[in-house]
Amino acid sequence: MALHAGPLQYTNILNSIRAEEIDTGWPRRKHRRLQDSPLNRTLRRLEQGELVTRSRELDFPYRATYELSLAARELIAGAGELVVWADAHRDLLDRARQRRHAADPNR
Repeated sequence: MALHAGPLQYTNILNSIRAEEIDTGWPRRKHRRLQDSPLNRTLRRLEQGELVTRSRELDFPYRATYELSLAARELIAGAGELVVWADAHRDLLDRARQRRHAADPNR
């Protein structure tokens, strides 16, 4: 979601993710474990999947900028509607989950 607001350079993406708080049960715990390699692999996979576009400056220093593709922006918009629907129908989802677990207790 770091790219949701617009294009960012690699370092800014990494810093944005590291600055996000995660729910660990500990107050104000930051997500500092993310290293360069997993982010690099993820960005490459997203680029190959045409969900992220990468542009590189032609002049030194060669900075790469990443941006969500139109398809990714449409996916995020659709997912947002799904989250709103799921929140509005939480009781329905809970009942379905309970029936599924009652039918298969080993699940």
